[in-house]
Amino acid sequence: MNILYDYQAFEMQDFGGVSKSFCELISNLPSTCSYKIGIKESNNIHLHQSQLSSNLIYNNLDINNFISKNYFRGKYRLYEFCNRYLTFIPTTHNNNKNYSIKLLKEQQYDIFHPTFFDDYFLSYLGNKPFVLTIHDMIPEIFPEYYQKDRQALLKKKLAHKANAIIAVSNQTKEDIIRFLNIPEKKITVIHHGWPQINTIKESTPRIINEQYFLYVGTRNTYKNFSLLVKEFSKVIEYKPTIKLVCTGPDFSKDELYLFKQYNITNNVIKLKATDKDLSILYSQAIAFIFPSLYEGFGMPILEAYAYHCPVILNNSSCFPEIAGDAAIYFSMQGNNSNLSQKMIQIINYTPEERKRLIEKGTKQLSFYSWKESAEKLFKVYSSL
Repeated sequence: MNILYDYQAFEMQDFGGVSKSFCELISNLPSTCSYKIGIKESNNIHLHQSQLSSNLIYNNLDINNFISKNYFRGKYRLYEFCNRYLTFIPTTHNNNKNYSIKLLKEQQYDIFHPTFFDDYFLSYLGNKPFVLTIHDMIPEIFPEYYQKDRQALLKKKLAHKANAIIAVSNQTKEDIIRFLNIPEKKITVIHHGWPQINTIKESTPRIINEQYFLYVGTRNTYKNFSLLVKEFSKVIEYKPTIKLVCTGPDFSKDELYLFKQYNITNNVIKLKATDKDLSILYSQAIAFIFPSLYEGFGMPILEAYAYHCPVILNNSSCFPEIAGDAAIYFSMQGNNSNLSQKMIQIINYTPEERKRLIEKGTKQLSFYSWKESAEKLFKVYSSL
């Protein structure tokens, strides 16, 4: 069986959950399944580290670099416009897209699996089936943040045309059925696996000397970061030396103003963390906090479990499905929340209470395996 994947996720992301999950799944497919990825140039670290694509080169000048790596409102729309309409400029995007089209036209594959929602490939498929992965339904649930964004329209179009759909959680499956009116029998839930980890010794020097909570990733819109800022200010009143460590993009002017407004500027630390740094940060944190209003899966939860880091989650979306009883959950009533109470609760945990929570996280990891996920994906391919 020959599977063709395209360039989209590996060009759009230098790193991230979508491209990482494709790399992990492809790497763990059974040996009876061969594959090809339609990409020539990419800065995606997961793709380079996995060595899944031969003769892959780095690109130093592309649209994404030009626009900048940091999130800003409308970035995806600008990126999509450049990719769709500035095709006369010789870019990395053209090279990758043309290579994917070339492979599609050659028809030397059994199943096509696009890695995002551009519908460019439909006119080249012929009678070949294609599988679509939907990682979340965020644009549909929060349309106010995605006005004039074509992602939702393209997703709906491709979901109805796809021969099979992969959802990364039962929550995502339910949302696909609800928002896109897709038959349940067409959707297969395949959870992510948990990551390969670097062993962190107890003697490893601390990156942050003070006690801290950890926040990982982007902080825009539905990520609910402003709530965390508000609740963290209450924790500082209880324990003035506590820190909030954030990885991801640099703080925006609005965020810096928010820190000043809540008088937490000196308690917030922004770090550009390597994979090794992040593993140390997880292992030494009081807890990892994921306040997001919605996620399709939430891979950082498994990362935290892998590094024996307690987790505080919003009691909504897919979080209870993924984390089970291995997390501390906070609740929201409008703009009110008990997050600060949960943060103070874990600060006061005894060593035994903390150990029990960490052990639950380790046990929860046993439900997630990239090998098993790849086997489920292979079954979907085989059914087609």
